[in-house]
Amino acid sequence: MQDLSFDFPNMTIETGMFRIAVMLYTFSNAYSLDPSAVREEGDGGEIRIFCERLLTHGGQTPAKGGASILIHRKRKAVAVRISAQVEDDGEEIRCVKLLVYDLKPGEIVNLIDARPRSIPSQGLRFKYPEGWRDAGTPLVILSQPEGGYLYFRSLDCQVREKTFVFQQRDGRLLSELIFEELAVKMSNAVCVPEWEIGFSDSAEEIARRHQEHIQRAYRLESWETRQDVPAWAREISLVAAIHGQHWTGYIFNDYAAILRNLEQLCEKIEPRRILAFLPGWEGRYYWKYGNYGPDERMGGEKGFHELCDKAARLGVHLMPMFGINIAGVHHKDFAVWGEPCELRTASGNFSRASVDWDGSRHYDHSSNRTLNPGAPKWQNRLVRQITGLAAAYGFHAAFLDIAAVWSNDPNHSVYKGVRQLTRRLREQDPQMLLAGEGWYDGLAACIPLLQCGHTDGKLHWHDEAYAPMFDTYARNFGHLCLGDPARLSTGVHEQGSNPQWRAPLRKGILPTLTIVDGTLERAPERVDAIIGDAKAYAERYLQGSV
Repeated sequence: MQDLSFDFPNMTIETGMFRIAVMLYTFSNAYSLDPSAVREEGDGGEIRIFCERLLTHGGQTPAKGGASILIHRKRKAVAVRISAQVEDDGEEIRCVKLLVYDLKPGEIVNLIDARPRSIPSQGLRFKYPEGWRDAGTPLVILSQPEGGYLYFRSLDCQVREKTFVFQQRDGRLLSELIFEELAVKMSNAVCVPEWEIGFSDSAEEIARRHQEHIQRAYRLESWETRQDVPAWAREISLVAAIHGQHWTGYIFNDYAAILRNLEQLCEKIEPRRILAFLPGWEGRYYWKYGNYGPDERMGGEKGFHELCDKAARLGVHLMPMFGINIAGVHHKDFAVWGEPCELRTASGNFSRASVDWDGSRHYDHSSNRTLNPGAPKWQNRLVRQITGLAAAYGFHAAFLDIAAVWSNDPNHSVYKGVRQLTRRLREQDPQMLLAGEGWYDGLAACIPLLQCGHTDGKLHWHDEAYAPMFDTYARNFGHLCLGDPARLSTGVHEQGSNPQWRAPLRKGILPTLTIVDGTLERAPERVDAIIGDAKAYAERYLQGSV
């Protein structure tokens, strides 16, 4: 984590429980409040701070603009609302930082990576929304040394970026709560949703109150009453992730082999319990993203038709995998439908990343670009391909890869785009089950089945999303990088191998079996253990459909 090389002068405000300060950031500079231009009104439970001038250039130069800060004191908490504006020509406020001083450090206990996490000497920084390891909802809970819990939460009702930073200074906690406006709406003025900082004897009580907020904000429905979960999906107790073709072209299972695996599984468990997740079904994984269709080396259209038809006759549902924000630059006319839709950050930079697809160790593959599912040309192409293939081959489930990726794109809202995409897909087929990778609170409003356990071989299954909050609204299954029971292979996933091969038996997590080449034959006892989990899951949690 990088920082300034000097102390930016900052006027602090006493709240009665701790001190706070406020800073504003445009795309070209940083601003603090000018203490000589501040007045205070109110007393008791509510005070308002008015500032009519800012400081910039590290606090050395006055600047036009100002802020108002409403502080509402509660019994064990303080709520803070901030409005601000700058008056420099052409400036837009990107984000507003609320600094909180004088609190005691502790261990963070509620991130997606839910193991207690101490604050290291260099500090800790993480973001919302981030669907794998950071914050699935803008709430951070810290256990306190003498008992009880300290918490920080945003009461925003929209998916907008929040950054949490924690540092220890002289044995005390310095916290930074940073709100960033949607880039599509940025201007020279901003209203920051309420921040609440407080204490409680119960982490569960903190999470419960926050859950009530996000349920209202995103109109979340319980899993049992969701209208976007078809009846057949409520009988699923086993996800069989049967891997197809790797990025390099190595084939784990062609269409005939996928079918053979399914036939063997159907001898062990009722077919209606099986959802067959098909990563790499379209040919070279990720290489083919953006241009979906059966692969000739894996059996072509005829082979894929046969797989889909026979799976349906068995009673098994297939769920092919689609990347909703990744496409290959080598596809025909990419310059027409891809380049205009490239995902950008708030500053206008391209949001690009790569992994080590072939063991070359350079992490610099340029075969793909990251696209925004809210961009009309790309969204239209996705809808045409997914719905067209579903109609042609008769499958009723689709996995949306990297669905939780979020960037503050100034051209199109990413979250709005995901919601539009999922709505359009279900309008074409009301029996379509949609699944996706990653989890954050607003995403659960439009995707009911999610992979939020990205273990990378380092974390463990108790690092899954906080159960009471997640399990109320959605279901999870083993991430694509879950190892297979035979040799711990992650199949098409870039991790290669993973010692985690079995999911825990929990209401919110569907038992998951990773299948690469030869898995069922090489590890029959481990396979049977997962099948046993699936049967126990059905008996324990799906009693209405047993």
